[in-house]
Amino acid sequence: MQRTLGIFTALVLVLAALCLPAGRSEAAGLQDADFSCRGAMLGASEAELFKAWGEPLFDRTEIRQGVTVKVYVYKDHYEAAVDKSGHVVDFLIKNDRYEARNGIRLGATSYWIQKTYGKTERQRLDGAAYYIYTREGHPHDHLLLGIDAQDGYLTSMRITSLPLTDEEAEKRALEDDAEEGKLEPRFAEKKIDTSALGKAEPPVLKEVRP
Repeated sequence: MQRTLGIFTALVLVLAALCLPAGRSEAAGLQDADFSCRGAMLGASEAELFKAWGEPLFDRTEIRQGVTVKVYVYKDHYEAAVDKSGHVVDFLIKNDRYEARNGIRLGATSYWIQKTYGKTERQRLDGAAYYIYTREGHPHDHLLLGIDAQDGYLTSMRITSLPLTDEEAEKRALEDDAEEGKLEPRFAEKKIDTSALGKAEPPVLKEVRP
């Protein structure tokens, strides 16, 4: 009896594995790879982007979420935006053949999205419904998965470190101001030698007669 039960259990496990879509796994939870696209990571340099994606069809400058970026447009409806520091801050994926980890692509079900990346609540952004995931240790890095408001299937994919809300934009601006205000270490460690300037004489008031 126990032997029969063991064989039955093994068959169930085998059938369950076979029923999984090809190329998919049971891995759940966010990974760093989820914040990359076609071999280029969010935060990569322009050189790293071009090495992974090749030369773009064209580029344009625009403002996204209050940040001025240069957008590189590629064939098959891929876009990558670079900020003033020369690093990738935004991937926009409009290709319905693109597959992320675990077979995630446009049209993926809400069940499979959350099975892959983890449970999360739907959020509204600019009037649309999204599953929004944030990279651990990188609070500005987000995976935005637009979903159909009624049926919950995947309608858009975006990987971005641009601010998503006014509050996040203000916080980012303060962080950038603080970073830009820092003194270069090689200058901060040095003291200005003023010995050659001599000592300033105190001002003397003189009476002026007509």
